[in-house]
Amino acid sequence: MSKAMKILLATDGSETAHAATDFLMGMPLPEGSAVTVMTVLKRLLREDEVAALEAPQRRAYQETRETALAEAQALLDTEAQRLRSAGLATDTLICEGSAAEEIVRQTGEGGYNLVTVGSHGTHGAGDFLLGRVSDRVFEYAPCSVLIVKPASDQAVSDQHLRLLLAYDDSPPARAAVELCAALPLPANSKLRAITVLPQIRMFRQDVHQQLSWVWQEKREKAQMALQWVSGEIEWKDIEVSTEVIESEEVAKAILDQAKAFDSDLLVIGNKGKHAFERFLLGSVTAKVAHHAPCSVLSVRVCD
Repeated sequence: MSKAMKILLATDGSETAHAATDFLMGMPLPEGSAVTVMTVLKRLLREDEVAALEAPQRRAYQETRETALAEAQALLDTEAQRLRSAGLATDTLICEGSAAEEIVRQTGEGGYNLVTVGSHGTHGAGDFLLGRVSDRVFEYAPCSVLIVKPASDQAVSDQHLRLLLAYDDSPPARAAVELCAALPLPANSKLRAITVLPQIRMFRQDVHQQLSWVWQEKREKAQMALQWVSGEIEWKDIEVSTEVIESEEVAKAILDQAKAFDSDLLVIGNKGKHAFERFLLGSVTAKVAHHAPCSVLSVRVCD
């Protein structure tokens, strides 16, 4: 039986935040999974600044803050009710401060398995899910991260899903495979697992590289690793295909495959900033998450 997930959903009421809620409502989550819906309010004044206000100013400030809190709670209650209608247990949380910092802090302190954000948000005082913030959450959150793109909010509710798995045989990549296999995916869903070998093209180095027994050994090793994905993992009524791809640009190759496969979800493993030997790290992972044509699930394995 799949292990229940503890999920943090960050929202600001924007279109992509609504899409993130829609995605979770349709996503095949393990039984017993629960979602905390949170929002972050900007802190207008520090405590010492509030204390320095004259009484009429302080009252006006408190009224403004209470109004903002009431509006935020109303937003959270609406989103939580939508999730409950899909059978998910929910609670709500309002934080104040820097949006990215608060989201990352809550994921660590709350012991969440997954944090979910929209790829972009609204402009103005309530903004916090702009690209730069979702990028920072993706980079620094201590748990797995799901970034929902607005174009994919309907796809997840279809009868089957199309998942693209970028696989490099690292512990995070294997964890991503095991997570996908543990999800109660709809029958007839499709999973395509690819390994991208970074090809060096310099003074016809690509020709020498492909003729080299070392390069051929790397390719064979990658193909054997993908056989573990398709042959050793128990997939229930899921169509699995695999391919080793050679490309000068790893991120572009993954993005092209996601588009060609018409993916609903792109799944990648992410160990963190210190595992330089992995090809799915740093700028490659960030570029894939930022530019993917579909939602992206980064499965993190902490050091």
